[in-house]
Amino acid sequence: CCGEPQRTNTDDVGFITAMVGDIEQAMPIDRARVYATGMSNGAMMALRLGCQTDTFAAIAPVAGTLLTDCSGAHPASVLQIHGTADDRVPYNGGPGKAFSANGTARVDGPSVEAVNATWRGIDGCGQPNSTTAGEVTTQTAGCADGRTVELISVKGAGHQWPGGDPSPLAQWVGDIPAPSTA
Repeated sequence: CCGEPQRTNTDDVGFITAMVGDIEQAMPIDRARVYATGMSNGAMMALRLGCQTDTFAAIAPVAGTLLTDCSGAHPASVLQIHGTADDRVPYNGGPGKAFSANGTARVDGPSVEAVNATWRGIDGCGQPNSTTAGEVTTQTAGCADGRTVELISVKGAGHQWPGGDPSPLAQWVGDIPAPSTA
């Protein structure tokens, strides 16, 4: 989404894809079990990897949104996790709270629900089933070839890895709330 890699157009997708290829040359890997996950900017990278390569069988973005063209994506299972009170990558889409030096929002993307619908379309899924337990709502859609697209929404959670350890520094410097316990 941001920073020097964006400004210099760094080929992170090419690097990560080549890295998986190099690992595969050194040792056998099961291509049906290669996964990518990340939080925040890492979530957006996981989504980008899912959209722009056929390397990953599944991706799991946490607190991220889709900021890249996904029209040529290969099917992959998706587990998306997002807090409904995230102000850095808003659940309902649009500009986040963090801004670049030039005054533009660092993240301005579609809603979490729209990203999930995009992946259901890519994967040829049916409509999702929804269950709620306390503060956590899970939407799961069965898809072609045994894939699934799942969205876990944590009510009231902010820009964080749910259940993670609190970071007093992030809370103080970034005004980021402690992780939810849900």
